[in-house]
Amino acid sequence: MESKTQLITIMEERTLTDMKKFYFIHLEVEASIIRKNYDWLNVEIKGKLLKGSGSIVVNGIKYCIKLLYSPFFPNRMDRIEITNHQIKYHDDIHVYGDSTLCLYHPKIDKPFLGIVPLHRMIPWITEWCHFYGEWKKYGIWLAPEIKHTNI
Repeated sequence: MESKTQLITIMEERTLTDMKKFYFIHLEVEASIIRKNYDWLNVEIKGKLLKGSGSIVVNGIKYCIKLLYSPFFPNRMDRIEITNHQIKYHDDIHVYGDSTLCLYHPKIDKPFLGIVPLHRMIPWITEWCHFYGEWKKYGIWLAPEIKHTNI
């Protein structure tokens, strides 16, 4: 009999396979939820990709957001970036090497079946912007974190 961990891994792989097979439905559901709940974001589906853009103001600072989401991206389905600030990779802040935001740990914070829906990440963008502003002031990331050296 297969172990519980093996069964979960198989279920995760099947879920991702189904998402790729029925990508348009998945992307359309995400786009619909975002349109209903986040009026500051404009989203559209282009091929196998959900694209979005918008801006938010956090602590008096405007952040222009660009997001891409697809089950065909490797490792994680999201690519979210701030486009109006020169944000470069730094060990102390939570961005990946391509300057996209690190909103969750890709292994530890994964929910059951390994999928983090885009609509659940949207509020995390505001939190990230808040803590980024605090990091610029104080030089320390004040949010709970898992250091990038552990990824």
